[in-house]
Amino acid sequence: MLAAFGRVFLEKVATHIGAIPFTVAVLALYLLSPAIFDADVAGPDALRHLASVSGGGLKAGDWWTIWTSLVFAANPADYVLSALLLLVLLGSSERKLGWFRTAVGFLGGQFATVTVFLLVVQIAAYGDDGWLGRMMDAKTSGPLPAILFVSMAASGLLPTLWRRRLRATVVSLAVLLVLYVGDPSAVMALAGALLGLGSGLWLQFGQGIQPSHRATRRETRNLLSLMVAIFGVGPLVAGAVRSPAGPLALLREMVLNPVPTLTQLQANCGGTVDIRCLELGRQGYPGPAGVALAVVPALLLLICAVGMRQGRRLALKIAIAVQLGVVALSFAYLVLFASIPHFPGRGRTVLMGPAVFHILTLVLVPLVLAVLLFLFRGNFVVGSRTPLRRKMAWLVGATWLVLASAYTGAWLGAGGPAHDGGVLGLAGELVRQYLPLPIPATFGRVFAARSAVESILFAWSGIVFWLVALATVWTLLLKRQHGPGGDDPARFLARDLVRKGGGSLSWMALWEPNKFWFTPNGDAGIAYQQHGNVALTLSGPFGDLRHSSTATEGFLDYCADHALVPCLYSCTEELWPMLRSAGFRRIAVAQETRLFVRGLEFTGKAWQNVRTARNRAVKAGVEARWGRYSEFPQHVRSQLGEVSEEWAARKKVPEMGFTLGSLDELMDDDVLCCVAVDGKGFVYGVTSWLPVFREGKVVSWTLDFMRRRSDAFPGLMEFMIASAVQELRHDVEVISLSGSPLAAEPDESHGGEAGLADILDLVGRTLEPVYGFRSLARFKSRFQPEYRTLYMYYQDSLEIPAIGAALSRAYLPGLSVRQTARLLRTLVA
Repeated sequence: MLAAFGRVFLEKVATHIGAIPFTVAVLALYLLSPAIFDADVAGPDALRHLASVSGGGLKAGDWWTIWTSLVFAANPADYVLSALLLLVLLGSSERKLGWFRTAVGFLGGQFATVTVFLLVVQIAAYGDDGWLGRMMDAKTSGPLPAILFVSMAASGLLPTLWRRRLRATVVSLAVLLVLYVGDPSAVMALAGALLGLGSGLWLQFGQGIQPSHRATRRETRNLLSLMVAIFGVGPLVAGAVRSPAGPLALLREMVLNPVPTLTQLQANCGGTVDIRCLELGRQGYPGPAGVALAVVPALLLLICAVGMRQGRRLALKIAIAVQLGVVALSFAYLVLFASIPHFPGRGRTVLMGPAVFHILTLVLVPLVLAVLLFLFRGNFVVGSRTPLRRKMAWLVGATWLVLASAYTGAWLGAGGPAHDGGVLGLAGELVRQYLPLPIPATFGRVFAARSAVESILFAWSGIVFWLVALATVWTLLLKRQHGPGGDDPARFLARDLVRKGGGSLSWMALWEPNKFWFTPNGDAGIAYQQHGNVALTLSGPFGDLRHSSTATEGFLDYCADHALVPCLYSCTEELWPMLRSAGFRRIAVAQETRLFVRGLEFTGKAWQNVRTARNRAVKAGVEARWGRYSEFPQHVRSQLGEVSEEWAARKKVPEMGFTLGSLDELMDDDVLCCVAVDGKGFVYGVTSWLPVFREGKVVSWTLDFMRRRSDAFPGLMEFMIASAVQELRHDVEVISLSGSPLAAEPDESHGGEAGLADILDLVGRTLEPVYGFRSLARFKSRFQPEYRTLYMYYQDSLEIPAIGAALSRAYLPGLSVRQTARLLRTLVA
């Protein structure tokens, strides 16, 4: 058996190697070059001119170094890293491009990258730039720029999900290296990545693949959290480099050391200002405390990045606050530099030198990231428990109070106000323990000698405080986030009540960012979202349905007590008698389609489309696999993300929410999934089904998530719904294909206002080219369902504008001004 397993493994390895011959050849030459040339990793002394490329060498006629430098590296660490990138990135690209196009891209990309790099540094030298201008004669070696060029070029042939992720990761890492490390190799790597991105777009257009800027909310969160994580560890990357030269390398100094006072800075710099001034005369945190202070900001942003992937609003707010803090700190640096006299005896002027350029970059980069996070804040809807947030806030505040009090006591014991600087000096020292702020020279005692107790407290108070803060953030964002509904007791109670009873849409009540109102005895509840002063419910009451009317009356009283406008959305006919007596009106907003599946057989002419779809699936070798999301193999789950992103990329508007679920909601273990997959494990489409309970027993299922690949065979969804009929008929009598919003006919308002019904009909017809709700309704009609009208109940026609705004924010929580303008252009067209 072991022999057979070994034989299969070797066959797979041989097949993989056979598919990437160029990568194997380059990797072998790269690893064996030191032995071939009898050289160390930097190249032999006799062949040193072959091991690296530089502007000076090219001027001397050594044009071949453009390519010979590919098989050498500056040190053993570069050899290891580049060998891994060759195997992973170049190998994966070759499987997409083929060996010939990979070879052309690898060698041609290196030539293009070197050319662009030398052009840029030449222009910078003419402009007397002190950073890029000094790189003309710098020697670089290694295959990293060529690898990034080929991988970015091959990204044009990848599926939407992985194309977007690869491009975002590679470009972000390349930008990080340039901004924080800033050596010639980093600049060449960024040039290679950008040139490869252009080639990838060209390949993408050549294959007829249109660029996709639309992403699902989940993928948007993933990309933003990736950016936060990458730029969060930037100072640590700069700290690992002996002499970082990038524009953001100064951030390492801001993190590792307190800022000198104005007096010290002037003394160190003399009559001129240079970036080296900030490295002189510092009084940094000694020993492990300095290391801890450097790691704390990175850990904080990494925790926030993980929390952002989970959609946590608090993680987003902390990440924005950190970026704005860096902006404020950098601006303080800028003001500090602007306050230094250019020459002694002459007035104060702003110095536009290299140091000021670095600080301007420090201001702009985190500011851009903070603005980007703010613009996409609508994708983060998961909140934290208010009581838990308050407890953690008290813990952090109490920790600071104890540490500050201890230092103040030591300060008073060592002389107190008699010290230079007095109370202002104490305030300056307290601030400096927690934030690397540039304290003005008037706080004279910041750099004065301290007593032993003061020194220990000054060095360690900030570290203790930030460790407590990190533990608090970890608890709020990660440790307490487990299972559906997180740590919110209200959501747990709602889940229990939904299991007792509810309608076809009641399971959607458990989705974020819904809030809950419960009856006093906790036997029923209503889910709602508050937008402005509108309380927008999702379906009707859930729990003990015998008390539905009582629960609805209680919710209306709650809205009246809190000055909220109640709007009961997607509710059935049962609530109408009670609401009509309370002065409510209604309008039909959707048609729910229900199938009685026990005796349903797909025979007769009316079911020809369904039978054709099933036959196509058999010919294509596609079957419907049922289970929970967590039960599917990893390669299937990964493809579900690909299918979802490809579907979203074809849309002209963002992914919708409220009564329309996403991949996040599909991951609930109570939700049933159906995946269309062939014998090779290739996923063509997916649907999800939400449970409907009565007294703890599932009595029905409601269709929610529907996604398919663009190249799937026609009739895939008919096949999957037919599979659902066969799969679910053994346990339930009826299933729901859910409602189609804005697909109700005007004459179905049943007592509502005809004018409003006409308006909704107009909106439905107008949005049809964008969302296709009515096409979806026509698709569901092929299954000859029973229809049930879902209504929106409202009390005052004057509140219709506010209700409309609330609905738009509920269905499109992440819609920006730009996306609104694009939607309007689409509608006009």
